[in-house]
Amino acid sequence: MKYVHRQGWHAVCALKSNRTLCGQRLSQFAATLRHKRYTPVRVTAADGNTTTYHVRDAVGRLARVPFDVRVMFSKRHPRARAWAYFLSTDLARSVIETLRGYGGRWSCEVVNFYVKTQLGLADFRVRSFEAVDRFVVAVHLAWAYVERRFVQERSAHLRCYGDLLRRHREEHAQAWLTAALQEALAGGAIEPVLQRFLRQPA
Repeated sequence: MKYVHRQGWHAVCALKSNRTLCGQRLSQFAATLRHKRYTPVRVTAADGNTTTYHVRDAVGRLARVPFDVRVMFSKRHPRARAWAYFLSTDLARSVIETLRGYGGRWSCEVVNFYVKTQLGLADFRVRSFEAVDRFVVAVHLAWAYVERRFVQERSAHLRCYGDLLRRHREEHAQAWLTAALQEALAGGAIEPVLQRFLRQPA
């Protein structure tokens, strides 16, 4: 946040409850705002569903941050016990604008989830720097293929990246099985086909 501030930029992020604002943990500071009215914020998710959050805010200094920030205390319902905490370094921006802008990060989170869990971006450990660098490039090239194909084929039957990945794998499985069957028909024997496609020893 200090670096972002020095560049003249602004940041919005989530906070954990153990961060301190004006010397108090956020979980404790929320109690000092109990007489402040909630600001209702309607946020539209990526699937089109709209949720209303109830938000209170305060301006002050976080620990180890040498400038004022706005901290937002959000609940799904006024009587809910659990809070979610968000920060904005742009004091001129309203609570509604800030949280709606933060909601736009969801598409980034979706991409992060798929490249880590499905394309293996999280499996970079115990490698040299050069290997990690090449690996990241390969993962992003693969994701570029996913994005391009998703734009071209998006339909009622292909509504998300997961649908596309399943289709891609099914196509590979079909091509693999077709090649094996064709070779078995051409050669008239199953064992050589099993040895080649399943890498079984002779």
